[in-house]
Amino acid sequence: MSKIKWFTALFFLVLTINLYAQQNPNLYIKVNKNADNTVDFYYDKEAAGSFIVSLNFSKLENTETKIVSKFNITANSGFLFKLKPLDKNKKIDFFYSYNVTQGYLNPILDPDVTYILPFKKGKKVKIFWGTRPGISPEKWKKYVVNSNNQDSVFAMRKGVVVVIRTLTMFDKDEVTKETKKVLLKEIVVEHADGTFASYSGIEENSIAVKIGQTVNPQSYIGLMDKLNGGRYSFTFDIYYHESDEKNDRGNLVAVNPNFLTQNGIEKLENKKEYVVKYN
Repeated sequence: MSKIKWFTALFFLVLTINLYAQQNPNLYIKVNKNADNTVDFYYDKEAAGSFIVSLNFSKLENTETKIVSKFNITANSGFLFKLKPLDKNKKIDFFYSYNVTQGYLNPILDPDVTYILPFKKGKKVKIFWGTRPGISPEKWKKYVVNSNNQDSVFAMRKGVVVVIRTLTMFDKDEVTKETKKVLLKEIVVEHADGTFASYSGIEENSIAVKIGQTVNPQSYIGLMDKLNGGRYSFTFDIYYHESDEKNDRGNLVAVNPNFLTQNGIEKLENKKEYVVKYN
């Protein structure tokens, strides 16, 4: 199978995601009904990282409050909003439900942030883009590195590990021509600005981080995993959540960041080689 076809298999035959941790985000909405007929909404969060909460009212009567339906939750607990009654002598009648998704809607991106390539200093890597048909690489793009060796993977930027999970894909063995299921470990790190980095294709037994752990640039994460045919491959990308009225979690949008390489600070181009550098 050609490299380009194999990249397509990697990105478009991922069928299921089984959570390795944080199956339940452990974020709960609490309601306090007050004596003056106002209602306060609070939250408690036990999981690491930011979450998008989408709140939906199937019934809401006798209130003057304009409802905001989506919230970015970052702290472990806090106040969301207060419902105030139109008729202060009557209670507010309501039913509600909510959905919780790991993420942060519409972060403010700093174009001056520089990332480090996720390998050892001095290593030469060839970058391939993984894209989706009909979608601009500026909106959705992953970076793929193949290797004959089981190289170490390191963090690209300071952040907190928020997800470790298993991705299921199907890969065609170039020798037997059989299509086989492959399980890949993905580690997601949240950055201070609300962007996320995905490190996919880490050998499970080599994973050196845990949920809630802070990593710094060049913190060791694990080893590249082996796929069918004996090759090693690793995929990484940086993304954020963009609001979408039809999707509670928003749309995932790729960040096209600056990387520090042997040439200085630059964007990563498709099918081009770079040498890992960091200060």
